[in-house]
Amino acid sequence: MSIRRGYGWALAATIALAACTNDPGTPQWAAGDSNSPAPATSATAPPKSCAKPTAPAGWGPLAFSDDFTATKLNPAKWSIYDDPDGHVPRDPSRVAVSAGELKITGGKDADGRDVAGGLSSNLNFLYGHVDVCFKVDRGAGYSAILLLWPESEKWPDDGEIDISEVNRGARAYTNSFVHNHPNNDRLGHATRADFTQWHVMSADWTPERVTFYLDGDKQWTVGLDARTEGLVPTTSPMHLAIQLDQGCDAFIECRTAATPAKVVMHTDWVRIYSYKEGV
Repeated sequence: MSIRRGYGWALAATIALAACTNDPGTPQWAAGDSNSPAPATSATAPPKSCAKPTAPAGWGPLAFSDDFTATKLNPAKWSIYDDPDGHVPRDPSRVAVSAGELKITGGKDADGRDVAGGLSSNLNFLYGHVDVCFKVDRGAGYSAILLLWPESEKWPDDGEIDISEVNRGARAYTNSFVHNHPNNDRLGHATRADFTQWHVMSADWTPERVTFYLDGDKQWTVGLDARTEGLVPTTSPMHLAIQLDQGCDAFIECRTAATPAKVVMHTDWVRIYSYKEGV
């Protein structure tokens, strides 16, 4: 699973973002469409820590949650990737729980390999509302990612929803994407914020639309017009994945001399709410 997800993500990044510049301060919209929206900004100041979430209005009951207060991950809830030699190298030892956080650490191992990690939830769901509170250390060479991946493992046929991809070392913005269909139709949007501070990135996924939020502020919706309505994934349940992906390409800028020896993606809590028809 982690091998296919690693390959699929890398392919998606290459296709959607081949035109990206190397300037971390100028995010590019990934649709290849002249009507691309401008990067959005949040009207809400970054929280000093994550407030406990409240149930979103109109959605069903809580289906999945984790506050990472235990001393290790619950294997009934999570599966840790184990592919240290893969195209996107991920080692289980880089995923840990401590001090009330999930921590995924990127850095070079004893053999000089640059490795990070990732994990996915064991809950597969068809439509829902997802909230994740996280931040990531500065440091080129790693992308902090929250995504929904199809249970079928048929990518891109059954789609992919990238809630947040903080791919540049300055952590000054995040990218959100929706992929679908065998030819990998996709759209993307950039949201500016300082992701070295705690933020909640959220997504509503319904049969008609996908909407993205930063700290409760709506940023972007796919599915509200003829140009985007066919992109909403509907053909497979999906599960949440949290990844710190090591990379060096057009999307993830290469590690530099300024990159710390260790770069950590911190996750405070996760909530997934069930879909309720009519929401």
